[in-house]
Amino acid sequence: MGDALILWQSVPCWDMPSTSPFCIKVETWLRMANIAYEPKVISGPPKSPNKKVPYVQRPDGSIVADSGHIIATLTAERGVTLDDGLDARQRADALAITRLLEDHFYWAIAWDRWVPDAHWAQTKKAYFGYLSWPLPWLVPPLLRRSVIRSLHGQGFGRMSDDTIVARAQADLDALATVVGDAEHVLGRPSSLDATVYAFVEAATRPPWSGPLKAAAERHDNLMRFRDAIRQRWFS
Repeated sequence: MGDALILWQSVPCWDMPSTSPFCIKVETWLRMANIAYEPKVISGPPKSPNKKVPYVQRPDGSIVADSGHIIATLTAERGVTLDDGLDARQRADALAITRLLEDHFYWAIAWDRWVPDAHWAQTKKAYFGYLSWPLPWLVPPLLRRSVIRSLHGQGFGRMSDDTIVARAQADLDALATVVGDAEHVLGRPSSLDATVYAFVEAATRPPWSGPLKAAAERHDNLMRFRDAIRQRWFS
């Protein structure tokens, strides 16, 4: 695969290709767009300009970062037609749903994994268990403090647990209403399917039985949507 893109992402966990819904989004989209790629797990600080994953490395070594920018850039460079024909309303709906998931619901996922002590114990093992000693002892508490500071700055970290869950449940209720019984969110395959799949997957695959997971799983249509995308593109 020497001429393929390299998709740099965080470590796989809980039967998902990555810990990050943004990485899952890009990998799903690459499969939907039929773009050859090689997934690789970062072993140190990300080399992307924004210092985050995911990022893709072109065959010439150049890097494209940020999940939305990656999709927009590769759509233009590779002539991807996945979103061709979407009208202005569909594109507006796709943007609104993407913002809901990435700029609001994401923080509920972060809280769910990093803040409750029982969840954190399993997150720590899944995220950092592969590191060699003494990194599994040194790195996790530093990153947990950083995530908790970010949650506090964003606002979720200032809310009660019940308020966070209620806000996430409202997001999921809205998402379930939009998806309905459709096989694809916009009534036809589009990039939005990759985004919705990634965040529903990220909310429901952790091994604990928490209120966020329960809020997602009570929407049978979201579970059917998740399973159908997973079966089609990751089986």
